[in-house]
Amino acid sequence: MALILVRYGEVAIKGPGTRSMMEGLLMHNVLSGLRSIGVDARIARSQGRLFVEVPDDKVKGGINVISRVFGVKSLSPVKAYVFKDINDIVGVAVNEWRDLVRGRRFAVRVHRVGSHNFTSLDVAKAVGAALKPFSAGVDLERPDIELFIEVRNDKAYLFTEVINGPGGLPLGSEGRLLALISGGFDSPVAAWFMMKRGSYVDALFCSLAYPIDVINFLRVSHELFNRWSIGYDPRLFIVDCSSLINEFRAKANPRMWSVLFKRILYEVASRVAKSIGALGLVTGESLGQVSSQTLHNLMAIEYGIDLPIYRPLIGLDKDDIVDYAKKIGTYGESMRTEEFCALFSERPRTKVSIDELNNELRKLDQGLINNLLNSVVTLRASSAVKVIDELMLGTGDLEIDHVPDNAVIIDLRSRDEYETWHYPGALNVNIDKLVNTVESLGRNKTYVLYCSRGLSSRWGALELRRLGFRAFSIDINRLRGSP
Repeated sequence: MALILVRYGEVAIKGPGTRSMMEGLLMHNVLSGLRSIGVDARIARSQGRLFVEVPDDKVKGGINVISRVFGVKSLSPVKAYVFKDINDIVGVAVNEWRDLVRGRRFAVRVHRVGSHNFTSLDVAKAVGAALKPFSAGVDLERPDIELFIEVRNDKAYLFTEVINGPGGLPLGSEGRLLALISGGFDSPVAAWFMMKRGSYVDALFCSLAYPIDVINFLRVSHELFNRWSIGYDPRLFIVDCSSLINEFRAKANPRMWSVLFKRILYEVASRVAKSIGALGLVTGESLGQVSSQTLHNLMAIEYGIDLPIYRPLIGLDKDDIVDYAKKIGTYGESMRTEEFCALFSERPRTKVSIDELNNELRKLDQGLINNLLNSVVTLRASSAVKVIDELMLGTGDLEIDHVPDNAVIIDLRSRDEYETWHYPGALNVNIDKLVNTVESLGRNKTYVLYCSRGLSSRWGALELRRLGFRAFSIDINRLRGSP
């Protein structure tokens, strides 16, 4: 068996009762993560440290998992030796490291816990002096290699590597939250921050373009929760929000669609959160990033929501958020996520008052929220990959890389975008009028749709296929390279 030393920071300064609880959670989460990759491990705690025993051939996998457990500050694969005096420590250090320091400048770092007749500095000096003849010399400022010794009671732990963990608090130590996750960059990062602070996080997604946007959401959720929700399998709540498209277009002020959408989403999420005992909502909003995230609009959106709304990204720039997405591993999938533009106007209001928003709400079907809640589908994050595979079965040939002969090309972008550039001969059609337009053109044609990012065109093509039309989606960048 190999040994991994695990350090935790903030947990160690808690009061005795809280510390014991958090240490127990941390141990549970570490073991749970190791079991998930088939590693049978043993774990023990000792004065601010955990010692995890794993099979020799599982060290790399064990380190990979433990380095993603919230509450872990850092970890190191170590070798443990029982000693009687300082000379024993010097002897094992020389045997362990004399070949490693050959031709290199080194430094010895020592940490000591317990009662001994020597200090940490005594150990560092003695080991350094014994290793110096084998090396290019000691350099405490800029060594080629650092050698670490942790002395704890009658054992010395030797290691050369310190791997950073995420820090924070053990997952589950601070209750439960419900995150509104869209699949873009911001909301997964916001959920990660609250997980780092010890909260179990479940996720809610509002689907406007099933199944395309659901696939995107599940891909991002898998990357987030599979990597970081170690010790808990989050619930994913998927709401069918497609009815909002026609409802908004028929009854609401277009300049307020995005704010109205957020308000309804908050209402639905707050009710789902209460049903699962969540203590608040988490959103990826950053102040001023888009029109719905101004101070005025945020105040109007959250009015009447009787749960706390946590916005851990509120003061971050977009570049900061993207950097975090890269760090936590959701960047790649978030890059693939497109915005469904059917509910977002070209000239959105940035200062919507509470009264104005309430007036817009009153225009809508009063049973709307209940209808949305009745559409909720719940699954566990661990089943995301299986569900993605099932949803992908019907979309395999949807994307094409060239325009077939005699195809009708449909541009789903705004009129301004269309007039700036469009594929020669393309028709500019609003997505809510797509079906009527195609029906008027006839069923004996091939239809090829494109939009700004791809989501609207893929969804539109699927809708047409369900009605019996021959329809495809094509990336606008392929068309821009065409004559």
